[in-house]
Amino acid sequence: MRPEPKQQAAASAPVRSHPGWIALRVLFGLAGIAAVAWLVRDVGVDALEEAILPALPWLPLALALEVARIGMDALSSHYSLRREDRVPAWPMFAAHLVAYAVMGVAPAGRATSEVVKASLLARWMGGGSAAALGTANQANTLISSGTFTLLSAAAAYALTGPSILTGAFFAHFVLMNASGLVLRALARYERLGAWLARRIPRLARHVDAFQATSRETALVPAKPVIAMMIGRALQAASFGVLATGVGLSPGVLGSLAVHGVYLVVAAIGVMIPGQLGASEGGFAYSAEMLGTTEAPAMSIALLAHAIQLALVGVGFVVLALWPRDSGKVHGGGLTSPPSP
Repeated sequence: MRPEPKQQAAASAPVRSHPGWIALRVLFGLAGIAAVAWLVRDVGVDALEEAILPALPWLPLALALEVARIGMDALSSHYSLRREDRVPAWPMFAAHLVAYAVMGVAPAGRATSEVVKASLLARWMGGGSAAALGTANQANTLISSGTFTLLSAAAAYALTGPSILTGAFFAHFVLMNASGLVLRALARYERLGAWLARRIPRLARHVDAFQATSRETALVPAKPVIAMMIGRALQAASFGVLATGVGLSPGVLGSLAVHGVYLVVAAIGVMIPGQLGASEGGFAYSAEMLGTTEAPAMSIALLAHAIQLALVGVGFVVLALWPRDSGKVHGGGLTSPPSP
């Protein structure tokens, strides 16, 4: 299936932002940097240095686990598509790397990154199916993150008994799953699609493909959600590695609890690019419940942001090299779909 010219143009065009949205990004980003500076001063540079330096040799392993998690998100996307819309493995993974980079610098990063991902992959599947994939990914992320947090709640309960941390994890489980299920149901609701087609005629030709792709999998799609949950397990392992690096002995329960803190902070600080400052504050606040002091707990968040920054750089390099037309990129794995 060769994409239509308009779809090719959409896939090749850079993603533009309204000046007001850019200003909002800058504002939240500066607020995050200010929060990190205040927390570093409050906790103490020497204490943080003492925790971070021994952890540096652990960073490559934690980075590899995070890359593997991105790969599981790409596999989840593969399972979310109709067979005729399937994308080759390398461009699918590369698009997820780019989306990760966007998510790291944009407020409401997940939603923004899905728009970017859809625009990059539209050349292989068309606009309607690409939009459906973005919606499915958003919903599956909510469901998988919420469900995985139930494991974090159980781990926190085993470590601390009833606590604010346990309650926060359980609330995250309920709210994320409810949001994901509602989004999945709306994407499959035929009357909503017909209403959108009437109200916005230029979307009419994409609505059928959008809903056909959305209905290709069940309301709670097992394979995509399981793939994302495996990715969450890899991410929990990455946080466990960082916790070990700063001198803790988290074990499985501790790694799950640390990861639960990250997921809850990510949901609360959704408008802060990369949750900069929010993660550091959340980890520092949770230090006692995690069985440590503020400096090691906050160091976990700082090290996680170092990994994130490295992958953001890689993602934007991939975006710069992304083909701007429908031909093959020599020396790489990005190819356009074959002619019929």
